Amino acid sequence: MNRDLLKGLCASLLTLLLFSSLQGAEHPPVPWQPQEKLTFNVGLGILVAGDATLEVKGITEVQTSTQNPKLKAMAYHFVATAKSNSWVDVFYLVRDQNESWYDWRKEISYRFEQHNHEGKYVLDQTLSFDWETKHVHNLENVKGRSPKTEDAILTDPVVDTLASLYITRTRKLTVGDAFSLDVFSGRRYPLIVKVLRRETIKVPAGQFDCFVVEPFLTERGIFIQKGKKLQVWLTADDRKIPVMMKAEIFIGHVYAELTKIE
Repeated sequence: MNRDLLKGLCASLLTLLLFSSLQGAEHPPVPWQPQEKLTFNVGLGILVAGDATLEVKGITEVQTSTQNPKLKAMAYHFVATAKSNSWVDVFYLVRDQNESWYDWRKEISYRFEQHNHEGKYVLDQTLSFDWETKHVHNLENVKGRSPKTEDAILTDPVVDTLASLYITRTRKLTVGDAFSLDVFSGRRYPLIVKVLRRETIKVPAGQFDCFVVEPFLTERGIFIQKGKKLQVWLTADDRKIPVMMKAEIFIGHVYAELTKIE
């Protein structure tokens, strides 16, 4: 398989996993289980090139200040992984892991880490959100390059890309509604999300009644260009589980289908 095709496929996989929407509203009880794991097949056409997971690791203590290590809070710990199949590894190995520590009461992120190995590209990034000083510290290390450190000012609440998926699941979805979201992934960027329709779909994990939502980027986002289409099917029940996702890439469409709920 062409290397560019595989790279686009793997990059779009992370886009699919890390998409979400947010609506500023009251704080409903969380719909996910304390130890929840969702597994997906990811592919292009009839080709299955890898698998991915979304997992809730439970509530844990996390440092909330870069200046004072004694300041801590309780936060949900989320983990997303992406792994290429053995035959894809020969051409373009992918071993990605993204982690988020999210305060579900304040709807803010405290920490985000991504450890991505995609072909020869190896990235380790840590975002530390300090809500006491209203700053976020970004430490980024790409193999073969000098480490980069940056600090940005936090003027309003923001969340990381992974935590935002779980925020979506706490919201009421209505066909025709539009939502807005501010995400920070090294820089701040806005999303506008529309609830398009409701339909029933069948995936390896079963048949589900779903809402179909689509984000529109007002700026360039991670992995997906402004104007590219991404649609996500969320179950039309209290849990709002993502069961199918489709995204445009330069060679066509990539998909992710839910195979298992644990």
